[in-house]
Amino acid sequence: MKRAMSLVDGKDWDATEFGAREESWRRSRREHLTCLACGEPAFFRAESGDRRPTFGARHNSTCTFVVRAPWSVFKYLQ
Repeated sequence: MKRAMSLVDGKDWDATEFGAREESWRRSRREHLTCLACGEPAFFRAESGDRRPTFGARHNSTCTFVVRAPWSVFKYLQ
């Protein structure tokens, strides 16, 4: 994910902006991140080698970030 919500400051953070902050600042917020869509706990993945900074989450089964609409399969058949 490119964005996550910090419960500490109530801000919707971009992963690149979050990753650019000091380590001590990030550490104080790492335990308090959530998915913007389902509100489940999220986590930060720092930049490493070719990988850009991102967020991950333990999404619930109805999260719109992971649940595909039933009709989405048709875009691959066109």
